Amino acid sequence: MPRTATVHRLKTKTNRLEHLNRDRGYRWEDRDPDMEWLCNEITRSGKSVGDITQDVREASKGASQVSYGTIQNWLNGKTRRPQNFTLTWVSYALGYERRWTKLK
Repeated sequence: MPRTATVHRLKTKTNRLEHLNRDRGYRWEDRDPDMEWLCNEITRSGKSVGDITQDVREASKGASQVSYGTIQNWLNGKTRRPQNFTLTWVSYALGYERRWTKLK
């Protein structure tokens, strides 16, 4: 293998690891307020993440599925802006319904 290819490969490998030194802290104030509320409701419900994913499947009659990892990422603070569709189904599985209300 030519020397330049080896140097390039080492440089690329080093670049892939640069992200490890960055600040990986989470800015909690940037979280979606609806997701924050829903995470609190998940905790209050006492249900496990697996129970919630199964409840979503049952509530949607198999039409929708939310992965275990998605809810874990919400609860661990890795997600900032979840999909509205997912929020709606998880809240529905917990017994809540989202509605649009016209303001005066």
